[in-house]
Amino acid sequence: MKKICTQHGFTLIEVVIAMTILSWVLGSVLFLVSQYADERLMMRERFYGNQVAWNQLLNNYQKSRGWISVTQNINIELNGREEQGGQNWDWQLEVAPAMGRDLFRYQSRVSSADGSDIESTLTMYLLNAQSGPGRADNEDGGVNP
Repeated sequence: MKKICTQHGFTLIEVVIAMTILSWVLGSVLFLVSQYADERLMMRERFYGNQVAWNQLLNNYQKSRGWISVTQNINIELNGREEQGGQNWDWQLEVAPAMGRDLFRYQSRVSSADGSDIESTLTMYLLNAQSGPGRADNEDGGVNP
């Protein structure tokens, strides 16, 4: 009688190699998904930090352009806390003279209120609010911002 030898299935070595390859692939996929989630959270926080910084610079821009009356209570706040995106943000505003007549550098730094590092820093150069209606002519006939 003839014996027919047909093998069905995989050997133990083949199964171990397939499981090793599968674990490498799944581990890589999980790492990429985790990295994507971390980057997304960091970008969201940076976006909200930029909004807070931009809000502070825009308030000072409105004051410098004369959109807010000088007789109104215009106190330039140098620090504060604002809520944005369901989170509290601490901001600081630094005002320093810059080159040019009545030109000042406004720099807004924002960090999360929970004490993490600076999330955003934005800078704007503006004319002094008391220097006129927001525009000053320069020597060559142009208009300063």
